[in-house]
Amino acid sequence: MKLKLLLSAMFLVFFINSCTNTGNLELKSKASTQELNQAVVTGIRNGNIAPDFTIISTEGKPIRLSDFRDQKPVIVYFMATWCPYCAEDYGHLSNVYKDYEDKVVFISISLDLSEGIPKLMDYKKKYPKLQKTIFAPGQEQILQDYQITKTTTKYAIARNGTVIYKGLGVFDEGQWKAFLDAVSD
Repeated sequence: MKLKLLLSAMFLVFFINSCTNTGNLELKSKASTQELNQAVVTGIRNGNIAPDFTIISTEGKPIRLSDFRDQKPVIVYFMATWCPYCAEDYGHLSNVYKDYEDKVVFISISLDLSEGIPKLMDYKKKYPKLQKTIFAPGQEQILQDYQITKTTTKYAIARNGTVIYKGLGVFDEGQWKAFLDAVSD
């Protein structure tokens, strides 16, 4: 009862204050809208600028996500060598990736922080049709920035650096083809 009375009183105060404090409301609204439109939001939701990172590939090269901006879309795929779903995903991807390997950058990052470059190099050899993909050990900061808790998590990042897709699960060949068609356009 007391809670209802308190909430009602707070609502009444807010309502009265809102109705009586209208000085330059239009100007304040325009200024706020302009500031919001100019803000660049970094995050993992669609439309956000993807958090930047630098990884060391299995080839020993430093790879920075933002280096691909304005060049090619990027797929960031979180995996582990022990994951049977990742193996299934890579099997299906292997059958269609040849048509997209020059249109899309594919980065596979292990979410298992104990998996180093030698283990990932051996794993990549199992998928000879994916040799143009980038494999790299994970880093705690990347996993936190992308809120990774599950394998087969996929992010598609447009040429302008914005997240255009986030999802997880195994894709069959048709789904990979449709996904890569949509991302590479």
